[in-house]
Amino acid sequence: MSVLPIIQIEKKDFTIKSTIIRQTSQQVSDFGDGFQKFIDELIETLKDNPIAIGLAAPQVGKLLRVSVINLNKNKEEPTLIIVNPKVVSWSGKRDKKKESCMSLPHYRGEVERRQKVILSFQNRYGTQQQESFKGFLAHVIGHEVDHLDGILYIDKMEKGVNLEPVDFFKIPDKKDK
Repeated sequence: MSVLPIIQIEKKDFTIKSTIIRQTSQQVSDFGDGFQKFIDELIETLKDNPIAIGLAAPQVGKLLRVSVINLNKNKEEPTLIIVNPKVVSWSGKRDKKKESCMSLPHYRGEVERRQKVILSFQNRYGTQQQESFKGFLAHVIGHEVDHLDGILYIDKMEKGVNLEPVDFFKIPDKKDK
């Protein structure tokens, strides 16, 4: 298994529509060995980046509708794998949270999302599921599903609100570990 390189773009290119992370991802139809290996690599890449809590396939250069999420600091909990997700509904109060992204390093911004989402998706083997997620996890799912549609958190920020500089998304060199 290998750790995949994460696509990172400079601030001047955040709004350029031709970057791969701005493309709409394709439905997954082949759940075979190649896809299973890719899922394992996505999970390994997520675990290799300690600050990361979610990673979508476009962020590693694959336009597939799949994302992995793990909110646990040590990534010890099982990783949530969502394939071909479709939002059934959003509900609950509107909640503003600071969002950042491995592909848009060095910045974060406030994004408003609903506190509850009902999501229809497939697991890594293609089994159809529908679950309700709430709170911070719902917020993260919204961010990851947006990635699969070529939408970035900066597109969801209120007009006139500026990005804040941050330095916690530096991807460490292997020699630093």
